[in-house]
Amino acid sequence: MPKLEYRSLRFEEEYIEDTGDDGLFFQEAMVVNYPGADVPFTRIVEYKHVPNQPEGRHERPGTLIAREYSSAEGEPYYPVPNPENRALYERYAELAAKEEGVAFVGRLASYKYFNMDEAILNALEVFDNFVETGALDPKRAPAEFGAA
Repeated sequence: MPKLEYRSLRFEEEYIEDTGDDGLFFQEAMVVNYPGADVPFTRIVEYKHVPNQPEGRHERPGTLIAREYSSAEGEPYYPVPNPENRALYERYAELAAKEEGVAFVGRLASYKYFNMDEAILNALEVFDNFVETGALDPKRAPAEFGAA
């Protein structure tokens, strides 16, 4: 069978010494998304905004940013939802259902985007169900998690 299609990510980090007027931050928030087609990256993360850093770190000049680029190559991050991939996923799901003693959970197993808290909850619920019933089955269907 062919592989399911996923979108991956590529990151480019850059240290910026001169961050502009205040000399402290490159951008106003930790994560700024760029959804438009006129920009080649999807977001910029500025690590200096992360809370609980060593005292005085936020007051030092210079900052590290990471630009995130969408990519067809690399680690699978996001499913590519289309009718062909959905049909292929259903074929994989049929094969997975025949595997005994294996639990497939989370984003990759469901070929669906879950927020990270939902992916962790999905795994914990499978574990809870295993402890309670001995079955490696989710308590809820993947359709109950994430975006449609």
